[in-house]
Amino acid sequence: MAIILEEEKKPVNWFGIIAGIAAALVLLFGGYYLFFKKPQLIEVVAPGPLQQIETISKVPPIDPQAVINSSNFRALRDYTSPLPEPVKGRANPFAP
Repeated sequence: MAIILEEEKKPVNWFGIIAGIAAALVLLFGGYYLFFKKPQLIEVVAPGPLQQIETISKVPPIDPQAVINSSNFRALRDYTSPLPEPVKGRANPFAP
């Protein structure tokens, strides 16, 4: 009859522990750079066509009343026809 004084210990899975710590570090640093790190601003000289947009954007705002009261706007005519009202189902939905 054998007497067991001490059970055999399982070896520690060092690869699993290191892989778990590495994955946690990657998630922490990735979250930091994604949500908290401010990006560096890159200065770019705008090409010619984009510089023309700056002059267009400085055009004074349009007065809507002046457009509505203009003779060109009043010369416009409505040539559309109203759309027919769609049928909205049966009078009795339980009828066959």
